[in-house]
Amino acid sequence: MANHEDSSGLKLYVHQGSQPARAITIFCRANHIEAEEIKVDILQLESRTAEYKKKINPMGLIPCIDDNGFKLYESHAILRYLATTRNVADHWYPKDPKQRALVDAALDWHHLNLRRYAAQLVISRVLWKLPGHAGFFPDTDHDALSAESVKMLPRVFDQLEFMLQHGKFLQNANELSIADLSLACELAHLQLLGKEGQESLLGCRERINKWLADVEEAASPYFKDVHEEVIVPYAKHVEEIRAQGHLGAL
Repeated sequence: MANHEDSSGLKLYVHQGSQPARAITIFCRANHIEAEEIKVDILQLESRTAEYKKKINPMGLIPCIDDNGFKLYESHAILRYLATTRNVADHWYPKDPKQRALVDAALDWHHLNLRRYAAQLVISRVLWKLPGHAGFFPDTDHDALSAESVKMLPRVFDQLEFMLQHGKFLQNANELSIADLSLACELAHLQLLGKEGQESLLGCRERINKWLADVEEAASPYFKDVHEEVIVPYAKHVEEIRAQGHLGAL
């Protein structure tokens, strides 16, 4: 990781294996926001070191930014901050109070719904079983968490489809917002479940799948590029391990 002491310019502390980190990276690249991307090796628990917590993010998590000495954590707060401090198109985070409130509503909904159960499912069915990953999730009943996620995700997807009733993007909008980016990165993480796992969850969700394709197109080529840096090859690696019978059926 780069020297923490240099406070000039915008720094992104990220790892592209993280859904929220990908959303921030894509946002910056898509809007040509000059930033230094500093990789934090989460697999080596680099974000949990005393140095990182003291100098970067006391929560010990990614993503985090350092904007000329101003440090900020929590991905949605970062996206809001960058959208309001940089010269970006209004559709990302509208100035109109009602339109902005709808974007905020989708972001707030994300944390306790889509993020909670989608991330939980990937962790409980895949990540904790991989070599070197068990230590990330100690004393956890993964079978119970997996069952809870499978039970709750259909309702979550129903609610997501409600936000996609009329517009091309979330909350009846016809242009991309930071909420679309954040939620789409979350759903893209489900590819770690494998083709059959994804199909069982989203195969019949035509509206959601169309929206995902629209987000990728609207944020092209950055959405695809960022996912291909880590998550796509990692999904292939997981498939190789699954083919060897080490992960079990989904």
